[in-house]
Amino acid sequence: MENRKFKDEDLSFFIEMARHSPVWMKEEGLKGNEIDEQWKDYLHRYDETGGEWLIWSDEEQKIGAAYLVYTAPSNQKPWLGSIVIHPVKRKQGYARKIIEEISSIVKKQSPVLFSACPSGNEAWLRFLNQLGFEQAGLESDEKGKEYIKFIKVLSD
Repeated sequence: MENRKFKDEDLSFFIEMARHSPVWMKEEGLKGNEIDEQWKDYLHRYDETGGEWLIWSDEEQKIGAAYLVYTAPSNQKPWLGSIVIHPVKRKQGYARKIIEEISSIVKKQSPVLFSACPSGNEAWLRFLNQLGFEQAGLESDEKGKEYIKFIKVLSD
């Protein structure tokens, strides 16, 4: 597996993945009818967190994207913000491989990786649990929406 920073040439790939992820799109406030400039604005929405979108590929074929924050303003720890896998590549273990790669990247600076998901989204809760994340508490955003915070202990 290889990763690199998102480039403008990845936009159509990202949009295709997102449009096949309606629950994720709704959570992110996207409707699916956005024009390219609106997608670009979305991709830069969290720039102040110190993170970046990474495009993941296997044998030069794009697999998915993940938003990784290296040092979150909230706790100075790395956070997985999002992970989206291309629809034809889902259920093939790529999310697990991407998380393993991310873990190896961030464990140089931290023994843990954080993530979070809306408290009512059972599928995402199971997904994070299956990837080795454990529930670590509840948080609410500025609008009062409740999220479950997850932590993954990174081992050698």
